Amino acid sequence: MYIRVLEITDLRVIERIRIEPAAGLNFIVGENGSGKTSLLEGIYLASRGRTFRHAEAGPMIRFGAEQTTVVAHLAPDRVDGSADESGAILGVRRGKQSLLCRLNGSDVRKRSELAEALPVQWIGSQPQLLISMGPEVRRRFVDMGLFHVEPPYLRAYAEFQRTLQQRNAAIRQGSREQVSLWSTPFAAASEALNEYRESFSERLVRRTLELLGEWHTDFTIDYRFRRGWSSTVHLEEELRRKVDLDLKMGFTTIGPQRAELEISVEGGVAEKRLSRGQQKVLVFALNLAMQDLIKSRKGTAPILLVDDLNAELDQLNREKLLAAIVARGGQTFIAAIELPIDVGRLPPGTRLFHVEHGRCTSDD
Repeated sequence: MYIRVLEITDLRVIERIRIEPAAGLNFIVGENGSGKTSLLEGIYLASRGRTFRHAEAGPMIRFGAEQTTVVAHLAPDRVDGSADESGAILGVRRGKQSLLCRLNGSDVRKRSELAEALPVQWIGSQPQLLISMGPEVRRRFVDMGLFHVEPPYLRAYAEFQRTLQQRNAAIRQGSREQVSLWSTPFAAASEALNEYRESFSERLVRRTLELLGEWHTDFTIDYRFRRGWSSTVHLEEELRRKVDLDLKMGFTTIGPQRAELEISVEGGVAEKRLSRGQQKVLVFALNLAMQDLIKSRKGTAPILLVDDLNAELDQLNREKLLAAIVARGGQTFIAAIELPIDVGRLPPGTRLFHVEHGRCTSDD
């Protein structure tokens, strides 16, 4: 799936933009504060119903407006790579306290339906945060990949969340009997969820290592997936051992909600062993590895959104990453102050958009 026409209204500095992007590579060029990242944010909003910047909707709405609207005219990818005029129309309208999503005129009730209709993958201007921030960031990264690669995973995750909430409610009530009652289904849901995560993490890191080898990086990585409880004990047994601690703390202290994908370099934490540029290369490898896994499962990869490709990368690595992105053939939007390579060396079919004061023009 790719975006054939994109319309954004009243999003930050953008009053109204309408563009017809290429099915492949698109560059959004502009100075800081011009609105180039906001254009990427609009695509992300259409896919997730929320922004990648923060939870509150208010700041994303242009000053003086009541709501922001994004409409994406979608077309399916063809096997031969040519454009397809058929497809769907996805619209998202976000107010400070409201969210309306429609696909081909019908209401969309779940954010997962948005993500399925318009799958996107976001690499922000500080991609190193995927490595440096807490375990929940990498859990979400793994879960996002599983959502696309393993369709039953969504049901497994929903069952895990349901049983966790019920067990935590019993803990808050102080009912040891109810806590014990909910421990059995919680343990079963957790074991099922963990099987998905462990298998996917192994495939993800294996593909990442292949990419790092292809790029001839001067570092390699190792990983450890921590499932959130002892690997030598069945979860239900450990829950019985921890019940007093859980009642004291007021929540379930072990389980997949504490899982962690640890990435190390030469036996140390990747964040401390690698330079900022190396960390960025690693995060791109992880994201492109995920794209490869998704494409092998679904036939197409998510639309890739990249903010500030150039930062902290030398020319060689910029060209290396750009070549890897282009080789995958999917639709990509890259926001940058300047192009990473000369205009004359851009791949055929690339579209170049200039953003200034919230207005967008094309070189075409």
